Amino acid sequence: MSDHQPYEPPQSPLSDPEPAPGGGSVWGGIGLAWLLMVVGEIIIVATRIPLLALLPPAAILVAGIVMLAGSNPRIGKGLLLGLASFVAVALLLVAACFGMLSGIHE
Repeated sequence: MSDHQPYEPPQSPLSDPEPAPGGGSVWGGIGLAWLLMVVGEIIIVATRIPLLALLPPAAILVAGIVMLAGSNPRIGKGLLLGLASFVAVALLLVAACFGMLSGIHE
């Protein structure tokens, strides 16, 4: 007469069991972050104002935090994950360039 409940494995934090209506999607936020970063950097290169280079990442960070606290938390998570993935790709490219250039002087 014990109340046994079946085991349910823990779910990923990226997948809500019941997504809130209008909460958006994580993949949409990641795509939006990449789109904002690429288009923002193209505009900055076209205007030749290098001081604005940190504006797109800052805008993505602010938008992610606002959406995470607001009515679109899944898009906010996606924006922050997209920003993190962009930083990871940039670090990998820098490491690859250093690796290629370090072999020149040997």
